[in-house]
Amino acid sequence: MSSSPANPANALAAWESIPRLVHALVDDRSEAELDARADPKTMTPRELVHHIAEANVVAASIVIAALGSPGCVYDWSWMVPAPPWMERLAYGAKPIAPALALVDALNAYVAAQIRPLADGLQRTVQLRDAPGGPLRTATVADVLAAEAEHARHHVDEWRAALR
Repeated sequence: MSSSPANPANALAAWESIPRLVHALVDDRSEAELDARADPKTMTPRELVHHIAEANVVAASIVIAALGSPGCVYDWSWMVPAPPWMERLAYGAKPIAPALALVDALNAYVAAQIRPLADGLQRTVQLRDAPGGPLRTATVADVLAAEAEHARHHVDEWRAALR
């Protein structure tokens, strides 16, 4: 997740754009198209859906921690979503429907948790990004914006590889 401060006014809208982005990537694609690799360095659309869904789960957990225990430490250094991780989780063999439903529901749930809180986007969490690494402060807005950018980056990367 990025360490640059996010614009709170745009962060929630960016987070809420993730489901549309993911659905646009996979809606109306055949099973063969879901498993097509644009180039050897990119994930397939199926793998991307699972990768983004898992990243949203972690981001949502971080947000809930920040909302419920502002200033707490959240160590997410255990998540290393590189090719070995994706192979262990067998992204390529899993259906996308549950992941899409998760992204839709989790996105709406997180937004609903933030909206009634006047300071929700400004609440903070201390993140540990790497094993034994230093802590850094992030706001809820930072986490939402970083996850939206993460999803957009991967989808854009996949589309660019098709050209």
